[in-house]
Formats: sequence, C-alpha cells, structure tokens
Amino acid sequence: MDKKTGLLILTLSSLFSLVVVGAYVAARGYGEACGSDVPADWPLCLGNLLPPPQVGPVVEYTHRLLAALSTLFLAVTAFVFWRDQKASGPEKRMLGLAVALLIGQVLLGGVVVAQNLEAGLVALHQAIAILIFGLVVAALAVGGREG
Repeated sequence: MDKKTGLLILTLSSLFSLVVVGAYVAARGYGEACGSDVPADWPLCLGNLLPPPQVGPVVEYTHRLLAALSTLFLAVTAFVFWRDQKASGPEKRMLGLAVALLIGQVLLGGVVVAQNLEAGLVALHQAIAILIFGLVVAALAVGGREG
C-alpha cells in the first residue's frame, strides 16, 4: 500500500468514527449537552475549552474533536492528492468536493446547535456527513482501480 492510499484509509477511518459518534450523539439526545449558545458554547463546551466530566458533554465534545481531526485529515489528504501529478482528475475532484462540503458541514454543525437541534437541520447534517464519507470512499475506489 502506498502512502496516499494509507492516508485515504486514515481519513476514512476518522470520518467513519465521526459519523458513528455523531449518530450516537443524535440518538442519545446529547446534541445540546455542551450548551446551545453560539458562539459561547460552540465550538467550546458550556463556555469552556474542555467539557465537564459528565457523559453527555464528553460524548458531544468527542464528536467535536473528531470533527476537527477529520477536517485536518481530509484537508491534508486533499492537498497531497492535488499536489500529486499522478493522481487522477476524478480523485482530486471528489476530494475537493468533500473538503468544500466539510467546511459547510462544520458551519452547519454550529447552526444545528444554535437552532436547538431542529430535526430537519439534524437530518441535513447527517446526510452531508454520509455524502462526504461516500466521496472519500469513491476516491479510494477510483485510485485502487487506476493504480
């Protein structure tokens, strides 16, 4: 396995973890466990850098940390592919679109919190998460097919 493929798999792993923890946050109703006052409680937790030692805030904050980590991994992955002359156009476009969607997704996360977890916004947030994950899976599939 080459380094680019390994980076894609690492990015996919972080995105998968993010989607799973995000679904858990939604299912358990922890979406406001860190508060709902934007910007005081988002991206912070109850106005603090770290959450209090309670399950809800820790789970919600874990989701936020995974979002930050996934954003970093996806940005680095996309950058590596964009700089590589051997990477295919479809890979680059899929990763570029995933990055653009992820930027919007992070902002939408703040709106979801500010709007007190309005169901339509939560559903949109989850749908975009699956779309981002799918784009990265597709980039891996295209790279595997061409490589």
